[in-house]
This record gives sequence, C-alpha cells and structure tokens, in this order.
Amino acid sequence: MKFMVLLFVIMSLGIITNAQDGVKFEDLTFEQALAKAKVENKLVFMDCYTSWCGPCKRMLNTVFVQKEAGDFFNPRFVNVKYDMEKDEGIELAKRFNVKSFPTFFIIRPDGSIQHKIGGAGSLKAFLGWVEKGLHEETSLDFLNKQYEKGGMNKKQMLEYHRVLLCAGERENAKVILDKLRSQLNDDDRVKADYWFLLEGQPHGSEGFNFVITNYAKLKKNIGEEKLSDYLSENYNKVLNNVFKEEGNNDVKAIKNLLDQVSKEWSLIGWKPDTRLQNKLNLLKACVSRNAEQIISCIEFGLDKQKVSKWNFDLWMMLSALEFVDLEGGKVDKARILAIETRIQGYFANSASMQNRLAPYFKRFK
Repeated sequence: MKFMVLLFVIMSLGIITNAQDGVKFEDLTFEQALAKAKVENKLVFMDCYTSWCGPCKRMLNTVFVQKEAGDFFNPRFVNVKYDMEKDEGIELAKRFNVKSFPTFFIIRPDGSIQHKIGGAGSLKAFLGWVEKGLHEETSLDFLNKQYEKGGMNKKQMLEYHRVLLCAGERENAKVILDKLRSQLNDDDRVKADYWFLLEGQPHGSEGFNFVITNYAKLKKNIGEEKLSDYLSENYNKVLNNVFKEEGNNDVKAIKNLLDQVSKEWSLIGWKPDTRLQNKLNLLKACVSRNAEQIISCIEFGLDKQKVSKWNFDLWMMLSALEFVDLEGGKVDKARILAIETRIQGYFANSASMQNRLAPYFKRFK
C-alpha cells in the first residue's frame, strides 16, 4: 500500500514538473495580453478551444506540457487560451471568425492576425506550422496580401496552398491549388515539390498516364521507393477489381486489362513485388484457362499470404477456380482439395466462413 502511494506521488510530481516546463498560458484578458506583448516585444499566441473538443484537450495535455514546447513558446509569445463558448471567448470567436476547434492564432501587439493554424498535431509538426507564422514570407497574413496584389509565382502559390491548408481554410486552398495546376508545365509536374498532385491519381487517369510517360524523370526526382509504392497500390486496386462480382467471367475484358497492365510495366521497365506479379500471372492463367497454372498461382499466393483471414487476394484466388475447366480429366483435383483444406484451416472456428467457402470447391468433389 505504501509503495502504491509513493508511486502515485512520484507520478504526480512528474506530471506537475512536466506541466511547469511546458507552455505557460497566462490568465489575462485579450487586451491585457496585447499590452504585455507590446511591452515585452513579443507576439501573442492564442489557443481557441472548447470544453468538449477532444483534439483541444490532446494538445493541452500532451503537446503543450512538453519542455520542448515551453522552450519554444515562452520566450517568443505571451500565451493565452480561451474557451470560445464562455465569457470573453464568445466575443473573440466572433471577432476572429473561429468556426472549428482547436484554432490557434499568432497575433501582433496591435491586435492584427499574423498567422493561423487549424487543427491538432504532434509537437514536431505543430512547431513547424508555428515556425511558418514567425517568418513573414510564409505567414498567412503576408501571403494573403501578396495574393491580393497579384503576380504570385508558382513557388509562392505552392507555399500559400500549404499555409491555407494548415490554417484549416480548405475552400480557399482548393482555389489556389486549381490556379497553381493551371500554371504548371510538364517540367514542373515531375518535380518533387509537386508530387502530391500526382500521388493520389488512380490508374487510367490523366495523372496516372503522366506518371507512366514520365517514369524515369519522376524516379530520379522523388525516388524509386516512393514511386514503386504508388504503382503497387494502384495496380493492386486494378487487379483486385477484376472480379467485381463472384461468377464474373468476362474473359475479353480481363484480357484487355491484363494486356494494358503488362504493356505499362514493360514500357517503364518496372518490376512489381512477387505477390503482385503472381496476381497478374493468376489472371492471365484464368484468361487462357490453364488449370495447372491457376492451381500453381493459388498455391504460391497462399504461401505469400501475410495473414490468415479473408481479404482481396484470397477472394481472387477462390474466384479464379471458376476458370478451371474440368472437361478432359486433366485437372489435379487432389491439389485443389488440398487448397480447400488449407483455406478452411484459416477459418476453423467460423461455421459461417466454412459455409461461404464450400461453393467454390463443390464441383471438384
């Protein structure tokens, strides 16, 4: 019992010490904070929160309490926080048009906004967001004014887009992004700075086709690993969607797709991982109705299964069994039934899954 009490005291002292080392939020009115900032030649850091906001509590209890946070904020800012639904916070929410929580402002001693941050994040990420607000050329206020003047270059528009996203102003960020896209040429699009515009583009889109056409340049600029991850994700989605519904056997459509995928891989000289390559081989075997190859690919695919549970890869392997032609008596049914036993073992404790698997193997018995 004494040990538990001692442990509680030690932990409590640790929490208190940590909080004292962190960001020191002062109990000041907004006008008092501005006046103090003017005297001390600092900026005001204002945390706009609500009592029910989970991310607000996380920032207060896990980020702002850290010593690194205190070392950064305390010398630079007069730190204050206000509940936007109580007392002075209600008027501040109207004055600064606060609509989401948490929202943070960097404010000059004259009361004008220098920078804005919307949302929570890790300490490292958050300090990076605040750093942008401390430098005039990357602060929201400066970039807003630059945009209003006109004549922003691509680099400035890219930075403006990022700062708007950081501020939680997604609609304005989209407007800037659309304008930036319209100004980019192909030489710009292959640069690492603009990869984020391509990495979400799905197979068959203009963006994806641009990646294939400019594979060598992108590989050099963004790195082989990142580019390969992008291609793997897209091609896995494409091949997973071949059998959209159980019983789908549109061989012509499958063949056209596989020919296109194989052509793209050959064009850029890209080598997928063995799992993805096997998936393509399995589908090719389905097109040619090569029973031996279908069975071999399923066996190989099961060997590569990272988890013994229902997933797209397993569903595709089962669906491929529909392409096994039993006519001619050349099918090794014993291997297929061994596959059934192996997969049933994944779901030994699930009667519903056993029933779900049974139709795939019924005709081989």
